[in-house]
Amino acid sequence: MTDSDRVAYEPGAEIVGQYRATYNWTSMEPSTGIIETVADAANRESLGLSPLYDSIDPDALDSLFRLSDEAVSVSFTYEGFEITADSDGEVVLRPSSADRGPGL
Repeated sequence: MTDSDRVAYEPGAEIVGQYRATYNWTSMEPSTGIIETVADAANRESLGLSPLYDSIDPDALDSLFRLSDEAVSVSFTYEGFEITADSDGEVVLRPSSADRGPGL
């Protein structure tokens, strides 16, 4: 990933445990950006992550953002994170509720 692919990165922005990145979806597929963001947040290599298709169809995700003229937001769970990706390029990760424990 080059610096031009990722527009901004704000670890822990606004909420403790939140990880946020902003991408330009014209230079990077959303599925790739999400995988890279999860790898960064988890401090792991992207090849060591489970396949994204175990959580969401990566081709459908890429097409949804590429083909829509409307604002789109998709949320799903992957690798212990609740992920929200927007058509404007924002990706936000939070620990999944199962990983936060009771009351968190």
